[in-house]
Amino acid sequence: MKKFYVFISLLVLAITANAEYVGPGFYRVHNAGSDSYISIKGTAFSWTSNPDAFWGCIKMQPAAEQTHVSDPASLIYIPYLEQTSLYAQGVDTYSLTELYMDVDTAKAREGGLPTYLAKTQVWITMNGEDKLFTCLFRDQGKGLTAGTFDRTEGRWWIEPVNEESMETSYYGVKPTDETVKDSEGMYWTTLCCDFPFLIPADGGVEGAYTVREVTQDENGSYCAMAVKVYGQGEVVPAATPVLLKCAAPTAEGNKLIPTGEIANNRTFPIVNDLLMGNYFSSYINHSNLQDASIMAEYVPEQATAATDCYLALGVDAEGRLGFFTKAEGTYMDANTAWLSTENLAMKDVTAIYLVEATAPVIMLGDADGDGVVSIKDVSFLIDYLLNGLPSKDETVGVLNFTGADVNRDGDVNIKDLSILIDQLLTTER
Repeated sequence: MKKFYVFISLLVLAITANAEYVGPGFYRVHNAGSDSYISIKGTAFSWTSNPDAFWGCIKMQPAAEQTHVSDPASLIYIPYLEQTSLYAQGVDTYSLTELYMDVDTAKAREGGLPTYLAKTQVWITMNGEDKLFTCLFRDQGKGLTAGTFDRTEGRWWIEPVNEESMETSYYGVKPTDETVKDSEGMYWTTLCCDFPFLIPADGGVEGAYTVREVTQDENGSYCAMAVKVYGQGEVVPAATPVLLKCAAPTAEGNKLIPTGEIANNRTFPIVNDLLMGNYFSSYINHSNLQDASIMAEYVPEQATAATDCYLALGVDAEGRLGFFTKAEGTYMDANTAWLSTENLAMKDVTAIYLVEATAPVIMLGDADGDGVVSIKDVSFLIDYLLNGLPSKDETVGVLNFTGADVNRDGDVNIKDLSILIDQLLTTER
């Protein structure tokens, strides 16, 4: 019996340690009253400089539904607790409301765990007089609003998501659906998120891929050649749309580890070779502060409308894996990547099948051919540009022409250097 109590005590300590703010990093923000998680789904709403501006652009996801586990919008970067902003999806709560918040440890514990209060100060006109009020962010099961009373719905668990938390609090990707798999039984999905992530060694995600060319097979079908650019044990930079090859059909079986800092990049569309993506799409959320049962569709300003040139990952009627056009009047899904044919000489193509390339991987930006894109490649390109640009066929030195031709225009020049520097700066932010 004594051993049992020791086990329970250790378990409680482990859970408690996994529900506290431990410094700058990625967290999930979990409401103690509604048992729901914050998920940033939009870039604007009808109010500004008012805490209720969160009503439309932040969606609360019930813990029981487990939708937050595979939703990048629920991974919140918290840099500090005083006069702070919560970052996700290339935006932050200050940019949404023009209000900073203070996050304080609450006196009350919920479920045996420490909780936090998120506060802000706003001027409110009452009886013709402006008064400064301290408001607490809360969720009464109706969405994120503000109030002045310290109650359970205003208390939050802050759950770290990092390499140490993978057993209890993790981020995992789900295949587009369980039918989206190749002939070898591997599942595929796409991802575009604002945080860098590590592909764990021996995990369910086999690797991250991009598409650099579209060819035709012997039957005349168009084929997108999927090239592996990041493998297990490697970090995919923030704001990079990729294909992911997975062994499992569930998020729990395909864990990724958010790492570093978010890109906080609001420049859209995000383009990587022929893949394109962004963070937002249309979504259904509460639309009325007085009646939470009223739901409506919101279209964030950075949602991307479907076009004939944007093909989404899926399978056809025969179960063949590929990219296919979406219905007219719809939007590309949030946090996904899709194949763009805008710069290809292709018309009226509605299906491009996915084929995994077997050729050696050449990373765009890898000018020195060492297999890594880094500041060394910038120095290498500068040396070549200052000392005379080599021709395409020249093999003097170790110039990796295909890697150095970042914009794929058949030449290596100052444009490639500029793009490479911008990519590295974006990754580091």
